[in-house]
Amino acid sequence: MKKSSVFRRMLSEPGVIVMPGAYDALSAKIAEMVGFKALQHTGYGTAASLLGMPDIGLVSFKEMVDRVRSIARAVNIPVIGDADTGYGNAINVYRTIKEYIWAGAAGLFIEDQVWPKRCGHMFGKLIIDKEEMVGKVMAAVDAKREEDPDFIIGARTDAIAVSGIDEAIERAEAYRRAGADFIFIEAYEDVDQMKRAVKEVKAPLMLNLIEGGRTPLVSVQEAEKLGFKIVIFPLTTLYAAAKAMLDTLTILKEKGSAETYLDRLITFPEFAKVVNVDKFRAMEDRYLPEKVLEMMYGKAGVRRIV
Repeated sequence: MKKSSVFRRMLSEPGVIVMPGAYDALSAKIAEMVGFKALQHTGYGTAASLLGMPDIGLVSFKEMVDRVRSIARAVNIPVIGDADTGYGNAINVYRTIKEYIWAGAAGLFIEDQVWPKRCGHMFGKLIIDKEEMVGKVMAAVDAKREEDPDFIIGARTDAIAVSGIDEAIERAEAYRRAGADFIFIEAYEDVDQMKRAVKEVKAPLMLNLIEGGRTPLVSVQEAEKLGFKIVIFPLTTLYAAAKAMLDTLTILKEKGSAETYLDRLITFPEFAKVVNVDKFRAMEDRYLPEKVLEMMYGKAGVRRIV
């Protein structure tokens, strides 16, 4: 079954969909290993890991598509892409949808910010006219119908920070009527706003939970009880990795020895499992001539890469 079909089925089934953010192929593979059934590609994480820069519209369209492709190819579960504003007007959105489909994404969401956009939990955001965003959603729906009718289209509004919750809900309903499969109201300021959105928007809702962000952190169970269908944690992997690197490298700088932080690291054999070394070792046995294998591993003993 296509990954887009899998995710569309998940949308129709009971229960909340929980998606951690993946900023590269490795973070995606680890999330899949842990047992998550779908992933959200994070644009914030892409800007940080690719450029070492903030999420302020610095990542190009091609760079983002390439990152989505590497993530989608690394896992067997659906990946929902962050497509920023769609990288232009409705005509650009039309192409963006097709490129994300060809890259292997199961769906994506676009937002109604002015380009260059900003992280949804930053200040200083601007939004385009509602009618322009409606046209973008319509173009997205037309494009996916031509390539993959099951492809999921999400529409995000950043209107709370600019115009308030009333405008955000009005826009959400307009985007739903334009054909969006789910709605993403960004940066709720309190639980009351969440409750109101769930009550008034007649579409599956995505809740974005960023540690240290503007939206109150609720549990997955609380989010489901409120009525959200999708809950994403886009920066958990990025922040965890950055914290671990900062801590261990500080120890290395201060102590000059790896012995003092080994308990904080995954082991060499454990990491080999993450990147499927055994699979490629088996491929060597299948495809390489015996004399080459003997040169690599010797005539006797267990042939191992690690």
